Amino acid sequence: MSVFIGFLYVVEVVACLLLAMVVMIQKPKEGGLGGAIGGGMLEASLGADAGNVLIKTTAILGAIFLLNTLVLARLTSTVHSKSLMAAESEPAPVVEQAPALPFDMTAELPVEAPVEAPVEAPVEAPAE
Repeated sequence: MSVFIGFLYVVEVVACLLLAMVVMIQKPKEGGLGGAIGGGMLEASLGADAGNVLIKTTAILGAIFLLNTLVLARLTSTVHSKSLMAAESEPAPVVEQAPALPFDMTAELPVEAPVEAPVEAPVEAPAE
C-alpha cells in the first residue's frame, strides 16, 4: 500500500509542475509570460487552436491534480488512523475518597433570630 501511495505522490508532484508550466505558457490578452517563453513558436507548432489546446490541457491537468489529491487524502487518512481509545485497555485509576468530616455538611444549621437595633428618637438641632 505504501508503494502505491508513493507512486501517487510522484504523480501529484508531476501534475503540479506540469499544471504550473501550462498556466504560465498561456498567452493572456496583454502578452504575459507566454510571449517570453516562445509565443510565436507555440502558435506555429499548434496552429490557431493553441489557446484551446492549452485550455484543455489545463482542465485535464487540474482534474488529475484534484482527483489525485482527494485519493491521497483518503488513503493517508485511513493508513495512519488509530483510535485514541484503543490504547486505553485498562480502566481508569480509582480515586481515593477524602476522609469523612466530623459533622454533616448537608445538615441544616440552626438559624439565630436577627437582632433588631433600638430605634432612637430623632434629635432636634438647638435653635440659635
